[in-house]
Amino acid sequence: MRPVLYSIKSKIVIFAMIATLLPTAGLGLLSFKQNEALIIDSVTRELRVLADNINRQLDLWLTEHTQAIRALSTSNPVIEGLSTLKKQADNPNQGMARQTQTIMSGYLTSVKDKLDEVLELTVFDHTRKPIASSAHTPEVPESPERWTHTSLTKGIIAIPPRWNERYDTATFTVIYPVFSYDSQVIGSISATLNLGRFQRTLLEIKKFSSGEITLLDQNSKVLFSSAANVDHLTSVDLRHLETLPILEESVTHDGLIYQKAITLLHSSENLPVAFLVEQDQSTIQVSWEKLRNRFLEFVGILIVIVTSVALYMGHSIVTPLNRLISAVKEVVEGNLDIYLPMKRRDEIGQLTAIFNQMTDALRNKRVEITAANQAMQQQNQLLQKLSITDGLTGLYNRAKLNTILAEQLARFKRNDRAFCLLMIDVDYFKNINDQLGHIMGDKILVTVASVLHKSIRTVDYAARYGGDEFMAILIETHSSAAIRTAERIRSEVSAACRAFEEHPVEITLSIGIAQSHPDDTTPGDLIARADVALYEAKRLGRNRVHCIDAT
Repeated sequence: MRPVLYSIKSKIVIFAMIATLLPTAGLGLLSFKQNEALIIDSVTRELRVLADNINRQLDLWLTEHTQAIRALSTSNPVIEGLSTLKKQADNPNQGMARQTQTIMSGYLTSVKDKLDEVLELTVFDHTRKPIASSAHTPEVPESPERWTHTSLTKGIIAIPPRWNERYDTATFTVIYPVFSYDSQVIGSISATLNLGRFQRTLLEIKKFSSGEITLLDQNSKVLFSSAANVDHLTSVDLRHLETLPILEESVTHDGLIYQKAITLLHSSENLPVAFLVEQDQSTIQVSWEKLRNRFLEFVGILIVIVTSVALYMGHSIVTPLNRLISAVKEVVEGNLDIYLPMKRRDEIGQLTAIFNQMTDALRNKRVEITAANQAMQQQNQLLQKLSITDGLTGLYNRAKLNTILAEQLARFKRNDRAFCLLMIDVDYFKNINDQLGHIMGDKILVTVASVLHKSIRTVDYAARYGGDEFMAILIETHSSAAIRTAERIRSEVSAACRAFEEHPVEITLSIGIAQSHPDDTTPGDLIARADVALYEAKRLGRNRVHCIDAT
């Protein structure tokens, strides 16, 4: 085959493609670089929006549940209970104090059961001593010795957000002062809030964004995350967190959730926690691949257009020659049914006419050779058939019988499935042949062969052994079934010969049967035993079936 550059059409197409691809590739690389920067900016904006949204939702959640604690600090049972215990401090009455504490504990328990986010409520007296709680062993956060103006109105976070092993969730504890009816601080109330409940809000927000959100405590430990594979046991590389600016710009590094992530860190204003917002860097890769695919589509369309023009330009030069070359190749491969239309009057047209004349001559020669081959094949098939069949009866001859017996003996050795050999002899055939003539004798032999062929299965074999002797091989058949088949053959042959129109005769058969034995090594072994069985059938009076291996 000639190198592709030797083709005129190929040179035109390659030049057109190079002239198209060089400027297109340069513009494509520039657009890819700009697009990557735009995608990173877009992802950063999305992460900022997600972080702001989470911060707002956390503030709403915090405000809602701290207001409930603040309202609890102004409830009558809490104020009256603390007031009563303070009065009893001057006149000690242990029974009355315990009763008051029990009532307050029951009240706190009932309130806690109604507030899903509250895990524990505890009331402290003015000396910061716990006097009533919904828990058997309450947590005792440090209460302020002096309440500032802000803490008096908003309370304080006594225990920052952390993972609480007792409740197996993220919690934080908030404390509010309790005022008497005359606006004196008489104690405080603390509430341990289940921050883990906010994870449901986190997951709801996550549904509308491709980023993942992780809540970190003030020690940069994981509280919970929107990602299923991150929990409070996940370790955080503090060195990476130290490099993250707060809500300024995203940073690409080894992420907490993704192997490579675009990360943004945002701190809450009202709660000492931070939000780590991550998005898989592969999203940029996906966007880049989309741009690349569009670029490739554009280049592909451009190449198709340019190539079509180039092909059209080379069509009038190369196409006639290529058509003639392809036709010659097909002739070499043996396809002579080719005719090339002559549309030109130049040298190529003359060459096309000579080519058509050559293929016509070759087709004529092929027809003659094919006819000779078919005749030879038919003769070979006829010779092959004559070599294995008997000319008079059409059954297998003795040589083919020996081959079949050898194959069946080998098969019997492999699968141990017995078969039977029937040796059939026409009784007194020589006398019948002498009395009625050879034509009638041949008719009797043909009749016996026809009955034998019809009486066996398609998997069985029938052969003329010689003279008036026939044999049948019954595949995978035991002697009992072979006897029944032999009896049917004997009776049907007798009936068929009695039904001759010109000269009905009484014909009987003697049949010997031998079943294959493991000791049979050659066809002669089995034939010898079948011959013994046939001899015994004749000795017993002929017109009968005898099996030497009857079971």
